[in-house]
Amino acid sequence: SICSTESHEATQGQLSFKLRVASQPFSSAGPWASISSSLISQLGKAGATPKTRAEKDTGIEYPFEFCAKSGQSHCPQLAGLGVRAKRLLGIKNINVYALGVYVDGTGAKKALGHKFKGDAAALAANQALYDEVVASDSFEKTLRLVISFGHLKRSQFVDALEERLAPALKQAGEAGTLDAFRAQFDGCDFARGTEIAFTHSGKTLVTKVGGKKVGALTSPVLAHALFDIYLGRDPVAPAAKTTFGETLAATLASASTEVALGGAQG
Repeated sequence: SICSTESHEATQGQLSFKLRVASQPFSSAGPWASISSSLISQLGKAGATPKTRAEKDTGIEYPFEFCAKSGQSHCPQLAGLGVRAKRLLGIKNINVYALGVYVDGTGAKKALGHKFKGDAAALAANQALYDEVVASDSFEKTLRLVISFGHLKRSQFVDALEERLAPALKQAGEAGTLDAFRAQFDGCDFARGTEIAFTHSGKTLVTKVGGKKVGALTSPVLAHALFDIYLGRDPVAPAAKTTFGETLAATLASASTEVALGGAQG
């Protein structure tokens, strides 16, 4: 198996992994209904598998929905797509892993719509929007990483995340949480094609490797720090943040326009 260790948990309950392809992704009934085809096209090209998008630098396909819970009726939707690249010996960039950012669009609109209104371009350029997404515990979001570099060592992957997570966790007095986060990956193989999914729901961060649950840690500080790596001021996969911001901003701007029009007609 990809991971030979038992699950490390700080919460109860078993989540089952499920990727679901929407029958009508980005349809008029969904939270991304207002998004233009030009924005959707930024989420990679249409994948060879129906109803997926392929990350442009790696070709790795991402379904339009990520369902972390079995039987989940409304699953977070793909909103951002990019790649984590690393410069090797100062010579060339290596694509380490592709990244898909999924978010519960309906929940995000409900939580953020009252605060972020107006022009979509201005919203997408506003770091405060990303900070609110990172800090919010009120709607589900997932980071889906798929390894594209065939020689990635587990220690390299974990060390890179730990370096970014450590300051916030140590400041919060949660050094033990950092140890528990690292322990989740003991015995895991990070071969090309391996999927790592981090789902933040409520105050819990659930980690799965290759579809297998390896941990569930109740720590808002950990969840916020992890998402800040990708949506903060210094994102390690810039394209994923940019496309995520444009997708979310477009739907928030549309929601505020609809409210304004409704008021004008009333």
